[in-house]
Amino acid sequence: MDILLSFIPIVIATYIIWKIGTSFDIAASYLTRNLNEGVKGPTVNAIASSLPELLIASFFLIFIGNIDGFKSGFATIIGSSIFNIALIPTIAFIIIYFKHGKKLFPTSREIIKQDGIFLIITEIFLIIAIIYGGISTTFSIILIALYLLYIYIVIKLRNKNQDDDKELNDDDFKLVSDESFLRRLINLDLFGLIYRNKKLNNLNTGTVLILSIVIMAGACHQIVLSSESLSTTLGIEIFIVTFIITAIASSVPDTILSIKDAENNKYKDAFSNAYASNIFDICIGIGLPVLVYLLMKGDNNLIIGESDQLLLLSSSVLLLIFTIIITLIYWLKDLNMFRSIIIICCYIVFLILVYIMSFNQACLFSVQEILN
Repeated sequence: MDILLSFIPIVIATYIIWKIGTSFDIAASYLTRNLNEGVKGPTVNAIASSLPELLIASFFLIFIGNIDGFKSGFATIIGSSIFNIALIPTIAFIIIYFKHGKKLFPTSREIIKQDGIFLIITEIFLIIAIIYGGISTTFSIILIALYLLYIYIVIKLRNKNQDDDKELNDDDFKLVSDESFLRRLINLDLFGLIYRNKKLNNLNTGTVLILSIVIMAGACHQIVLSSESLSTTLGIEIFIVTFIITAIASSVPDTILSIKDAENNKYKDAFSNAYASNIFDICIGIGLPVLVYLLMKGDNNLIIGESDQLLLLSSSVLLLIFTIIITLIYWLKDLNMFRSIIIICCYIVFLILVYIMSFNQACLFSVQEILN
């Protein structure tokens, strides 16, 4: 019964994040309506869909504090990252396979060469930073700088094709809602509830954008509280709860967004979103909360014990290994059912290995010896 009482709020909060993400996406899409799709996917879409990870990591660090709070947020980021890269494209493919009979999900070597390689570089830096620099202000500033560099590269490489896209104007944006008030309320349709049958403009989309963030923040806060409660009830370390359950809950917006893109034949954005979300999660989702926390505390670094460092390090190394393996699968051929099953198996193996390492100090020290 106690487990159910802890788990139900997570399910409800996940539903809220999912539904409110639609209003957020509409508002963000309007405000960035003339961006090239190749730029919008890895930037605006990735930021919008990755807000839950950033908020959850921030709440863990603020409310728990010290290394325990960081570990919980870190576990959410790592768990979400492997979910994003392994399951988002495969889930999107499985949906369009059974719903529309499409037997292939086109992957993109261009995205892999740009986003994929940059993601691997980011994960390598994360490992190096944990080994040599620890969790410090320098560590967080460099992570944030890496993301800014990524945005600059994306804009330089992809915005050159912007003239080929149809430029949209305000007349293209008018939401018409014929649903009942109750249906709009259940779907958390902020535009339908507040601005029913009105044209979008900067004021109402900006209002909905801010309101969406506030509601999403409340849902993420509830996930943090429920994750702590579930950890206590189950008698297992919160790192495992956040690594599996919280990470999946926070990845719902990414998944829904990519499924919609795939159904609209925007395979490039559906595929890119998984990589770009991971870059945002690691660089901003880890870097920004740490920077703000340390500045508020007036400290330069988080005190981290040897066992905690090894756990962070081993999970980061596994993330890098599986990112490379899954990226190679995407590089070789487009996604089909057979390759989807292989990738899902990789995800399950990753979860099992991190779970084992979190309880087995010998495994952690083995990882350290290999790296040394």
